[in-house]
Amino acid sequence: MSIDAQILATARRELAELVAIPSVSARGQELDTCAMKIAALLAEAGFETGLHEGAIGPFVVAEAGAGPFTLVIYNHYDVQPEGPLDRWTAPPFVLAERDGRLFGRGVADDKGEFVSRLAGWNLFRSRFPEPLPYRVVWILEGEEEVGSPSLSGFLASRFPDLKSDLCWWEYGEIDTTGRPVILLGFKGLLAVELSCRTSAADLHSSLGVVFDNPLWRMASAIASLRDEAGRVLINGFYEGIEPVDATTRHLVERSPFSLDDLGRSTGGTKRLRDVTDANFYGRMNLAPCVNVNGIHGGYGGEGSMTVLPCSAIAKLDFRLVPGQSPETIVRLLRQHLDAKGFVDIELTVHDAELRGVRSAPDNPIIAFGAELLGKWFGLEVVLQPSAAGSGPAHHFVRQFGATLFGAGITHHGSRLHSSDENIVIAQFEKMVGFSASFFEALTREILSLTDAGRSKKEAAACSIR
Repeated sequence: MSIDAQILATARRELAELVAIPSVSARGQELDTCAMKIAALLAEAGFETGLHEGAIGPFVVAEAGAGPFTLVIYNHYDVQPEGPLDRWTAPPFVLAERDGRLFGRGVADDKGEFVSRLAGWNLFRSRFPEPLPYRVVWILEGEEEVGSPSLSGFLASRFPDLKSDLCWWEYGEIDTTGRPVILLGFKGLLAVELSCRTSAADLHSSLGVVFDNPLWRMASAIASLRDEAGRVLINGFYEGIEPVDATTRHLVERSPFSLDDLGRSTGGTKRLRDVTDANFYGRMNLAPCVNVNGIHGGYGGEGSMTVLPCSAIAKLDFRLVPGQSPETIVRLLRQHLDAKGFVDIELTVHDAELRGVRSAPDNPIIAFGAELLGKWFGLEVVLQPSAAGSGPAHHFVRQFGATLFGAGITHHGSRLHSSDENIVIAQFEKMVGFSASFFEALTREILSLTDAGRSKKEAAACSIR
């Protein structure tokens, strides 16, 4: 299927319009505006759309078709804060083109992914206007970048009985060699804040021979959490982790890209002890970890200020795997700090909503999508058991019973959550083509099965499932 030039031009314009809306959920900024724009685009594409209140931003729901197969598409329209403006080559909320790429906050995460799928849908429907023989439920939220606090409640109330065959996730990846990567799972997330106070106010640094330093205590507490190889030292941290099946283990034995390639594309240089070419990919997919996002306190201005700070704050996140509960890890972390003598360090939980999940890699529906995606990109598709990052996928897998299908255009140099966030134009256009082909192939497969005399119930269990 060729890609209509007008479809691509419209997609570029719509992406520019969405990037121009600074829908930053951390600030609660222009979420209503962006949600209404998204709903209007979907209504124009033939969906029955509705807006539903969320704790921070509205949910957009768009539905079309009916039949034995249910496809759920999940995206989000909120974005991360833009960060320091001087680190952007061009203004973050203006779509810019340079060197075959499109730049702007949200262009990859997640507005570009949404627009590529919508453009593919519009291309598909322009060539197949007949009634759709399966159900599509498109769900977009405005709270993903702050942990999706009201997603679970919304899905339970709005779709109490929905069962889905496939959930096309918000994004997929393009590796450093240009091969598409289908993500089958995501890690869970726990985000916490540690705080420590040792005096009523900042003191003269000469009193460091008498009074403790909160930054020193915080550094010591953090250092106790893991070793130089990255292994978490909290008692019980690894208990309860779900065993990895043989097929999944086989998929991570050989990385589709090298450790050096990953370093070049991301800018990462200093590796953890014991990380090798042979094991880094398995760790990215299957291993939990703890990270320090930032430490704050004391004097950080120009020159010197001889001060003994009164307080310190540190922000941490844990990436968790299936079988690990964020609530359990919070309890274990508190016990660890107390046992190490850090009873005075306060613990605040900022995000404990996301749980790790993985779909079976041998599900035939994955092969169906992978074959089609490979044709559009002209390269063999990589099946990755789990993204190294996190997302609220467990709601869709456990509540709807869906198989995850993470196919998209986020490449390893997209700089998500950073300055100069970007996508590759050629990859964006290929994803438009794939999306149109995917909708069409799914339609023809279901029609062929029902035309062959199978019942709708039988069609629901067809080979593409």
